[in-house]
Amino acid sequence: MKKSFTASLLLFLIMGFSFVSEQKASPQKVYIPVIINGIHNAFWDPVTLGIQQAATDYGIEVTVEAIQSETNIQEQLDLLEAALARNPQAITLATVDAKAVTPYLEEAQAKGIPIISIGSGVDSPIVTTTVGTDNYQAGAIAAEKLAGFIDGKGKVGIVIHENTSKGAIDRRDGFLDTLEQKYPGIQIIPPQYGEGDVALAATKAIIAANPDIKGIFGGNEGSAEGVIEAVKALNKIGEITIVGFDSGKQLVDAIREGIVEGAVTQNPMAIGYKGVEAAYKAYIGERLPPFINTEFAWYDRSNIDNPEIQELLYK
Repeated sequence: MKKSFTASLLLFLIMGFSFVSEQKASPQKVYIPVIINGIHNAFWDPVTLGIQQAATDYGIEVTVEAIQSETNIQEQLDLLEAALARNPQAITLATVDAKAVTPYLEEAQAKGIPIISIGSGVDSPIVTTTVGTDNYQAGAIAAEKLAGFIDGKGKVGIVIHENTSKGAIDRRDGFLDTLEQKYPGIQIIPPQYGEGDVALAATKAIIAANPDIKGIFGGNEGSAEGVIEAVKALNKIGEITIVGFDSGKQLVDAIREGIVEGAVTQNPMAIGYKGVEAAYKAYIGERLPPFINTEFAWYDRSNIDNPEIQELLYK
């Protein structure tokens, strides 16, 4: 993404924005707020583009509201409470804490407002459907790839963004379960949580305590970036195998340079589009499956320039 676009998009997300198609607007206004869980992660840029496209295609009004940090649970709860007070036709939500939102989901249910979960997912029967990646399987693929790179032997660590959202938990568990069940020669170091500078510090601590570590999985864009910076700072490039998740310029460049072996990418634009689409369909009474899979893909130096992969990467 160009810097000018990203800066504009960031301003929209900080302030919240409204997007509606004038050509297709229905006589009764259909309003769907979308609450996402962070503005400093480039992953949400293409998600927002998907949201905008769905608003155009379905002729509905959509506001996108984001919290400043993916760890600020209360800020997201406040946004959700305010959205419920506006009595929208449906709400699309990427939650930070799957348990903390329960009282708000119950309020939505009482008001007859469908809740569509995107990205992280919420383990609640109140949610009409979840749109996103099969994070457990995505984590399992990352584990398979990393295990293959180190011949199924040695110490392996994982740094992931949080331990409160269902998506992050599923991704972590898919990674850990696969290693535990299929690779007895791998010793798993307990997971660490955080993004950016936190992930950098966590990774440095992992390496300091385990100088013979063979591989590390960075479980989202910010975590992968922290792992990359730590390995660079400690002059461990080529000694520690890195597998990442999502994309972003730093991760993509690191794969091209051979610092990172490869990563799993989601389909963020589809997550945004299908999240709004599902919310609209729920509002009009259409029956939806419990999970709408937006798929994922593995990419590395061998396929990073393939058109089908380029469509999924963001910068």
